[in-house]
Amino acid sequence: MPSADALLQVLRSEPATLEQLVGLVLDDLLARPVSELVEPEWLAASLVQGLQASADDVRTERWVHTQLEGVLERAQTQEGTLRTRVPEDLLGPVKELLRRPYVPDSVLMRALLDHPAMRNLIRAVLSETLTEFAHTIRSAVPQKSLGSSRGRLGNLIGAAQGVAAVVGAELERQLDGKVQAFLDGAIGRTLDMSVNRMCAPEFSEEFGTWRSEAMEELLDLPMTQYRRELEKLDPEALVTEVASMLRALARWEGLADALQAGLEAAVAEANEGSVRDLLADSGLEEGWRPQIETLMIERARDLVQTETFETWLGEVMVRAEGGGRPG
Repeated sequence: MPSADALLQVLRSEPATLEQLVGLVLDDLLARPVSELVEPEWLAASLVQGLQASADDVRTERWVHTQLEGVLERAQTQEGTLRTRVPEDLLGPVKELLRRPYVPDSVLMRALLDHPAMRNLIRAVLSETLTEFAHTIRSAVPQKSLGSSRGRLGNLIGAAQGVAAVVGAELERQLDGKVQAFLDGAIGRTLDMSVNRMCAPEFSEEFGTWRSEAMEELLDLPMTQYRRELEKLDPEALVTEVASMLRALARWEGLADALQAGLEAAVAEANEGSVRDLLADSGLEEGWRPQIETLMIERARDLVQTETFETWLGEVMVRAEGGGRPG
């Protein structure tokens, strides 16, 4: 039996050996049935236990706070616009995606729009607009008759101005009294018109253009403006609230069952096939395996150079020479 030093020398000096080992590991993984790799009941319970442990550990929340502080500090040095940080070749496809015609469901759109906050917004806009309109009409009427007018023409002009002033004042008075009553019906009609227009196929292209051009506007805003918006959210308080949400999720009695049901559905869909079968025709194995394999080989080369690995291999060889694990 070779010694631990001899095995270690092979692993450290012969790159092909580690490459073969990594290849064997990946081939074995890809050839195994999905049902063998994923045991829904155990995996769901393990995920829930891990979530509960993290959610209940105050160190996790403190760690997230620390990471966030680092992000905010780095953000203070960012200048320019967002456009300079986005690859130019990516912008075209994203714009085309946003521009694609999309007709939302009217029930979903109404659920989003028909809310007291939106109704109050519409009420404020309409009320201000109508009241300003009444004031504009009244101010457009001359308050003094033309002093240079004489005779019948002057009398006619004066009478017309007087009538106009009275009508303007009466219109303003009527509006001031009836605006609120009118708004109750107008708000409903405004929401109906908004939902109908947003969900009409003939306007889908127009809204697609709006989404695409809105992205262009956002890309050209200075980074300082985004920082101010982030600060308004009170990031640290946001982390605390998210942590509370995770704790509530972790305490949900139905979480394990929901995860298990989802995993069981995924395994059933694989239909006893292997991981390689599942990835067939997707291009994922061909596209990602070389990168994953290269990364694993690099990490393995680093690992076998460490004293920790050397010690571990020596202990394994001692047990092997002794005929098994110590009792």
